[in-house]
Amino acid sequence: MKNKKTKRRSAAPSSAANTLDRTMKDIGISLLITIGICIALLFVGTAIVYATNDPSAFVDPVGYVSLFVGCFLGGFASGKIGRRSPYITSAVCGTLFVLISMLFSFTLPHSLASGMNLWTRLGIHALSFLTFPIGALTAVKASTPSRNSKRKRKR
Repeated sequence: MKNKKTKRRSAAPSSAANTLDRTMKDIGISLLITIGICIALLFVGTAIVYATNDPSAFVDPVGYVSLFVGCFLGGFASGKIGRRSPYITSAVCGTLFVLISMLFSFTLPHSLASGMNLWTRLGIHALSFLTFPIGALTAVKASTPSRNSKRKRKR
């Protein structure tokens, strides 16, 4: 009589559809995390700006700093979440997030009165897109153990 616990189960072959579904799920989760991080950074930035004597002077710089830091942390999160393809996950998540943030920043009425022209704002959003792969690269490098830590010294 064979023991049922010792039988090895064959792993189901992973198909392209399962991989695509998993990647889309990773992109969705990392996009939600990125949006959450940016909203939290905007709340912190708003509290800091309103604590100063002249809040209107710091609104744009704090907004752009929170955008860049949020994009970097979003790229880091997408690099950690999408372990199978961290760069694809961060690139797609970054593209979607930049499109969403551009849509909101161009439709809000304060963006028309900020004094920046359209090309400058588009350039800033394009630069924020570039921070996603940097965050993913940092996440991949942070999760890879170094070779020296695996070696044992012999004395």
